[in-house]
Amino acid sequence: MVHNCAGRGRALSQGLVRAAMSKLRWELGAYVRHSLGAWRARRIDFAGRKLNAGCGKHPLPEWINVDIRPGTEVVFDLRRRWPIRDSQLQCVRLEHTLEHLSYPEQALHVLSEANRVLSSGGEIRVGVPDTAAVLLAYASGANSDYFRLAKERWHPPDVQLPIEHVNYHFRDRYGEHMFAYDHEALTRLLERAGFAGIRRAERDPAIDPEQREAGTMRLMGRKL
Repeated sequence: MVHNCAGRGRALSQGLVRAAMSKLRWELGAYVRHSLGAWRARRIDFAGRKLNAGCGKHPLPEWINVDIRPGTEVVFDLRRRWPIRDSQLQCVRLEHTLEHLSYPEQALHVLSEANRVLSSGGEIRVGVPDTAAVLLAYASGANSDYFRLAKERWHPPDVQLPIEHVNYHFRDRYGEHMFAYDHEALTRLLERAGFAGIRRAERDPAIDPEQREAGTMRLMGRKL
């Protein structure tokens, strides 16, 4: 028994070390990509443009698409100072990005940077997974429309039980979700970043995918 416990302990320790080393390698790579990408981004004229920040694999035409992933149109790390001068942009869009940042520190930093680079009257659109919808669905039972849509559209086939869907919402498959937002939490964070006129944003068919709409809470605000 002691031998088995020791073996499990070593395996756990080795797993933690591997995870830490993988995270370190990723962060070092992100730092290098940010440094090079920020140098290149300073040559771009952002005046009057729209920024799709944290675009991932979903770039938008007629927007400047930014992500830390290699191969993106503009590469820089949203968690650092953005290589954009103050008061340049017409609109900043953060779609299913904010939940991947630590709360409140990194999330507030990103929203504050968005506020800084927006021109006066410029708008921000923030879409995050709709936590209220998940909790209401769990309270109403397994036959709710939310769980049906989650099975059809968003969650992998092995996620079946209501509580599994709740956990997937909060953590994502690889534990990438850092915070689950409701209307009050996102509103307060936008206000702390300096935005006003915060309200629900209607879906824009030109930029907001219909497939994710039912599971998304989207707010917008403006820079004073």
